[in-house]
Amino acid sequence: MTQKPSTKNIIQIALFLVVGAIAPLLDTTMTNVALATIMQSLHVSVNAVQWVTTSYVLAMGITVPIAGWATNWFDGKRLYLSALVVFLLGSILSSWATTLPLLVIGRIIQGAAAGVVVPLITTLIVQVAGSQGLGKLMAIVGMPAVLIPILGPTVGGYLIEAGNWHWIFLINIPIVLLSLALLWWKMPNFPASKRGKHLDLPSLSLLAGLFTAAIIGITRFSTGATFTSAKVLTPLLLALALLIGYILYAWYRPNQALISLALFKSPTFDASAIILMLSGIAVNGAMFLLPLYLQNTRGLSVVWSGTYLIAQGLGLLVSRSQIGKLTDNIGARWVVLAAILVAIAGTLPFVFFTAQTPTWLLLAVLFIRGIGQGGLTIPVMADSYTGLPKNLIAEATTASRMLQNIGGAMGTAVLATIIQHELPSVGLNAAYQTAFMWSVGFIAVTALPAWFLSHGVAKR
Repeated sequence: MTQKPSTKNIIQIALFLVVGAIAPLLDTTMTNVALATIMQSLHVSVNAVQWVTTSYVLAMGITVPIAGWATNWFDGKRLYLSALVVFLLGSILSSWATTLPLLVIGRIIQGAAAGVVVPLITTLIVQVAGSQGLGKLMAIVGMPAVLIPILGPTVGGYLIEAGNWHWIFLINIPIVLLSLALLWWKMPNFPASKRGKHLDLPSLSLLAGLFTAAIIGITRFSTGATFTSAKVLTPLLLALALLIGYILYAWYRPNQALISLALFKSPTFDASAIILMLSGIAVNGAMFLLPLYLQNTRGLSVVWSGTYLIAQGLGLLVSRSQIGKLTDNIGARWVVLAAILVAIAGTLPFVFFTAQTPTWLLLAVLFIRGIGQGGLTIPVMADSYTGLPKNLIAEATTASRMLQNIGGAMGTAVLATIIQHELPSVGLNAAYQTAFMWSVGFIAVTALPAWFLSHGVAKR
């Protein structure tokens, strides 16, 4: 960019970037409402269909460090457009899929592209605006980033009702093509700084292998294999070996490793990292669980199950406006501990709900759950930077986003495993009730690391 754009142009660029992210943001929640329909269409189990969600979120998590590296070495406009093209290809492949493996491959491609697109929005806006009206710009970007996933299940429900599940991927094609045209026409170039770490393939491979092996081990357990069987133990032991391998690699090559071990010298970062993983399991895992529960045990259509979930999104929206202020005033510890209680209050009732539970009570609990969800993510992400030196801020951002996505992927796998294990012996409703009980347990455990978050009056 040769000259600083006007405020009007900056806002226009921010809006175009958000338009580009509509399809990836929709896909984070829209696909969940289609899982029951995909299970019937492709004749697969809950354990198998969870890979439609898990593969997407896992690919997003693994790609986040690649996005952080690429923004330093490639023109931002070309990188954003290229990622959208890759997302388009993944959407086309997913829409054509007639088997689960083909659908999962398409979802991996989509997730890898979304892992570049979503974090790149904030990076490019900061680059183009500097400190000029950054608060207003982040509000412009932040609101659609919250609202679009809230509307995802409802949009997905209507698309499936009007056509079939393939339409939740087909709809991405015109959205992405329009975004590409607007961005190519209006978005300025963002020359690369050519500074920062080079992409470290050994540490990326170790991290990707670690999380993938762990999830494979979890899902194999749900197929009937015992925990001590070779089918389960082999990937879990491989995950442990890769974890040890990464720690040793990062110890001996601190300047090359994607995530520095120095980050974990900060108690608040350690606490944040554990909470992000656990809340990813509890919160994002339940996002996979809820549409299946509403359709399979309540008998709701895909449209109505998506509509019910708006109540949870509204709760998140309400809490989002106040959580930041509270965190600044009293610190993250007390906000997160209160959010844990609210999240438990919004999840525990599902352990006792039946098909006869009144609709108003179900919607009220979903709304409460949404409030708790906001308090479990926003202050934790902010507190992960507390006390860190400036040279580790970028790596903390990468690590936080990565851990949140990986936790979400593991949550989907864990809860699907629980349902699959329980189904043969206790039946459908009881299997979902057990999965919700486990979700409550994961939320409750986050209280332990939450005690190590910052507290008291915010630093001035």
